[in-house]
Amino acid sequence: MVGYLAFPPFLPNHDSYDSAKERACNLEDDRDRKGDRAEERQHEDDERERVYEKQQRVLLEARRLRLEKEREITENSEMEWVRSGGILRDAYGRRDKVRTERVRQELRLQVEEKRRIDRWEGYEGRWSVLLSSEGPLTFMDIPWPLQTPPSTRDIKLLCPKSISEFLFESLSVRSNITTRRERIRSSLLRWHPDKTSSLVKRVVQEDVDIVRDGINAVFHCLKGLQDAERTGQSTEQQNYMQR
Repeated sequence: MVGYLAFPPFLPNHDSYDSAKERACNLEDDRDRKGDRAEERQHEDDERERVYEKQQRVLLEARRLRLEKEREITENSEMEWVRSGGILRDAYGRRDKVRTERVRQELRLQVEEKRRIDRWEGYEGRWSVLLSSEGPLTFMDIPWPLQTPPSTRDIKLLCPKSISEFLFESLSVRSNITTRRERIRSSLLRWHPDKTSSLVKRVVQEDVDIVRDGINAVFHCLKGLQDAERTGQSTEQQNYMQR
């Protein structure tokens, strides 16, 4: 009993326990708040970085467009100068024959490309006029697929070499997006004997046979070009096989 009185049993202090628990909760809340603030700061930093990167991309794109426009203006000015007979000069004022010749080659290429485009557009235009008209037709009225319209009623001109040269020449223009297969396919639809039957009915009697033979010659050539395209043959190989 003496020992019991001297050292009474330990009784938990509920107030101290609650205080410790509350402090632990407060510490946990503080850590959560700090974590939330850190996450918010990180999010803000990420957002600022995204905005900055977007601004840089916009500035770089604007600079690229400006330089491209300046280069285009400079090139056009140089072309006009060379076209008028002038000679370009380098940064030291000396004649730049190499750059001048390069511009001359570009000018010649542009002229040739325009010639090819004009020939094809003229061909398409003649077909549009023909299909919208209703009058009688002759052999010379048909827009034959040749670089130069025939001056005589001679279907020997409608050979694979001449037809392929005309059909494909405009495809080499740098702005072209049409493929060889697409050109052949659209031409086959146009020159199919069934599609041209309504035109043949309009042809004057003395030219009916030669127009029909010409259409068949063109269609046969187009079929040969299509077969060659499928097998990978070149135009030269195809022409040799048809001799």
